[in-house]
Amino acid sequence: MDGSSSAPDSGPESLELTAGSPRPSDPERELDELRARAYGPDADIEADPAAMARLVELEAAHLAAATAVRAGGSAVGAAPVPAAAPAAPTGDTRPAPARRPPRRAWAVVGATVLVGVLAAAVWNLVPRPDATLQQVAVEADSDIIRVLSAQGRGPVASTLHRFELYHDVRVWSVEDHAGKVCFIVWDLAASGRFSIKCAPPGTEVALTLSVAREADEFGHWLPDGSNVDFRFRENTVDVFVRPPAG
Repeated sequence: MDGSSSAPDSGPESLELTAGSPRPSDPERELDELRARAYGPDADIEADPAAMARLVELEAAHLAAATAVRAGGSAVGAAPVPAAAPAAPTGDTRPAPARRPPRRAWAVVGATVLVGVLAAAVWNLVPRPDATLQQVAVEADSDIIRVLSAQGRGPVASTLHRFELYHDVRVWSVEDHAGKVCFIVWDLAASGRFSIKCAPPGTEVALTLSVAREADEFGHWLPDGSNVDFRFRENTVDVFVRPPAG
């Protein structure tokens, strides 16, 4: 060694990146450049449609990547495009007149209303029973069987049906040996009145007891001259009270 200090290297010094500072990727550098052209003091991107399109593409990719990182790697779908607002009306802004229903529609409505009115009128005209008597249990050795047998009507005891009382009036039906159905009403409490009528099965039969104060006490709860009709059906008896005539 000659003791002389060595001269410093005259070559150019090499610049090294600071540790932990990654080099920007090409798309990032391109995005920065396009942002400068779009938002910087010397913005000139409006004159370059291709550059504007590329900026939009890179901005969208950058936003998607950032969103995916925040969401843990799952990208968020794009928001739906809102529907366009309706155009402002031009010219006459008066509301359009309401459409009148066609004549046929009015005819259908009128016919429906008429049918409803007629149905209500018919319902009010059809008489409704003052009472409906249901079947009840009957004794096998009923007195009515003995009475009918004594009259020679030949009742079949197994076909006997008894109905609920109407005041003190008892009501039955029974088949005879000729195959007819006999209907009986019997006021055992006040007057002892007895009425019977036999008819083929399925025939509607009505028996009437009239209120006559001079004769007996039947119908003491009704005005003198009233009539009580017992109309027999298959399993029930409807009772209709008719007021005195006039």
